[in-house]
Amino acid sequence: FKNIFKSEHVEKLLIVASSGTGKKLEWVFELLLSSSQKSEKLLIEKDDKRALDRTMEKIKKGSFDVCIGMGGGRILDIVKYASFSQKSRFLSFPTLLSHDGIASPVAVIRKGKHWSESRSAESPHAVIVDFKTVSEAPSAAILSGIGDLVANLFASMDAEMFREQNRKEYDQLSTAISRLASSFVFPGFSGMKVTKISPKVFKQLAWGLILSGISMSIAGNSIPASGAEHKISHAIDYVCSPSVSPGFTVSVGNVISAFLHGQYEEEIVRFNTSLGLPVLCDDIGIRKDDFIDIINHARLIKPDRYTVLEKKRLKRKDILKLLDSIEAMREKIKSETEIEK
Repeated sequence: FKNIFKSEHVEKLLIVASSGTGKKLEWVFELLLSSSQKSEKLLIEKDDKRALDRTMEKIKKGSFDVCIGMGGGRILDIVKYASFSQKSRFLSFPTLLSHDGIASPVAVIRKGKHWSESRSAESPHAVIVDFKTVSEAPSAAILSGIGDLVANLFASMDAEMFREQNRKEYDQLSTAISRLASSFVFPGFSGMKVTKISPKVFKQLAWGLILSGISMSIAGNSIPASGAEHKISHAIDYVCSPSVSPGFTVSVGNVISAFLHGQYEEEIVRFNTSLGLPVLCDDIGIRKDDFIDIINHARLIKPDRYTVLEKKRLKRKDILKLLDSIEAMREKIKSETEIEK
């Protein structure tokens, strides 16, 4: 911390966290507050628009030059956007490695129960990962981070496809970095026991998510790390609002994207199955008929972003046939696994 503050010339520091995180990481508060005589903390009860307004007002009144967001993705996004809007530098201290928002220039702000809005911001000036803290996270949060990072592989395919439509917004370096980031977990993490992860594995996941954020910073948009799979994820949230982490809905999108691209179909089904990530919509409690509405709605999200969904323009019968193909692949893999046992 001292090295970061010294290099950033920190004069006035604000630490923002959820009330639960504040109790859990009291030692961090004490360390940070003792590192600067002009340090304050703000505890947030709910990760909603009211919390965003409160954080922005606090930064504005206090004229803080650096803000540290501590917590999960939603808290980090609130502090990231509030810092950006008030021209304060943002430092990210994730307590979960659940998605690449820990290092990206994008803030996802909740707008009601069924919808969220992606807003442009700035990438954090630093990402501070305490491996003891993230290792204590629930297994679902770790799996969510893995699913979100695998998405970079399929998003990079969509980025290549997008290049043919609009070369001006395509960045070859950012796309390559995004694809590299996905290789930190896919397919190497296949079959891994999430309850027994070594520090080395956490480092791989953390670096992969950070690289994903860097790829978006270079591109100046989320294209390298967000394609059809994220459109599907956002549509699932809007249509059904399931009580699962974003990385789980993205994982369903990863499988759909793989089959539409005609690449890594078996690999992604095996990968998700071995880790306990969802493969099909019914794994997260969504009926086939509802999923048809989801795919149709997904095309309405960021309509200017050309992905494999726009290329294929699936009709009802195409979606049902696609879901049947994925189900057949899953059953084949299950049968093979039972025989091996």
